[in-house]
Amino acid sequence: MRRMINYTGYFRISRYGKYLLSFTNILGAKPSQDLLFVVYDFDVKLRNLLFNYCKKAEIQFKSHLSNAVSIKENNSVFYVEKTFYTATKGENDKKKRKSNIRYFNDKFFKNIVKQEEELRKNVNKYPELKEYRTGGQRAKKKIPCWAAFSYYEFGTITNIYAYLRGDLRKAVIIYGYSKDRYGKETTKQIDTWLDAIRNLRNVCAHHNKLVGRTSSVVLLDSEDNPSLLVSNTDLFSRIYALKKVLNKEDSNKLKKELKSIIDKAKFDIYQFNIFPKNWEELFDGIKYL
Repeated sequence: MRRMINYTGYFRISRYGKYLLSFTNILGAKPSQDLLFVVYDFDVKLRNLLFNYCKKAEIQFKSHLSNAVSIKENNSVFYVEKTFYTATKGENDKKKRKSNIRYFNDKFFKNIVKQEEELRKNVNKYPELKEYRTGGQRAKKKIPCWAAFSYYEFGTITNIYAYLRGDLRKAVIIYGYSKDRYGKETTKQIDTWLDAIRNLRNVCAHHNKLVGRTSSVVLLDSEDNPSLLVSNTDLFSRIYALKKVLNKEDSNKLKKELKSIIDKAKFDIYQFNIFPKNWEELFDGIKYL
């Protein structure tokens, strides 16, 4: 235990201890030190796996966003032009509309422009973009979206998508997924899936406890059976969001690798409600976007 605390720090490992203590009644006794170790080990493996698929989802969606809009509008720098956004996010509620407009004008758009300028001006941090600086062949041009998005954080990308005009939001998912037509409701659902993936990515990237964690609400696709989500804030709902956003090949790989980790776990993960017992059946029931 001393070695574990020396490695993880007291606070980090205490989160797992507190989590396990909440199951004392189910266990019939206080959780053992050995159980703490195997749960921590499982959580590390789970974080590594899910972080990998969060990265895949992020890269794929960035590509869909940059390609779809730049092709549709024949404009590779649409992201720094206000005409391609809807400041209200299409909200009907008066208070939400005002809040969205205020955030768009005061923070979001200014931040987008500032980040693009930073990419061009910071020689030490981004030397590979020298052609967009004084003396470069493209010194008078903005950085195209497919290049800028490679440097933008996923939170910035999700905000860009959230504020895009409605027709462009639909164009992104038509470009990246299987159907020829999507409604406004689908774009709202995707906002929650992207937010869930972003939150999951941050938890994994900062090595925080993942088991037993709840997060932002995930909206169910109207074409999916309501029984697929036991909870819209639990860990499986993050898996639901990943399958929706990832391409089919990566979705299938995610299930296979997740099953491998669960099968190798040295404790009963279902006893601690980490995943539903029928998670494989639920996963298979999630329709591709």
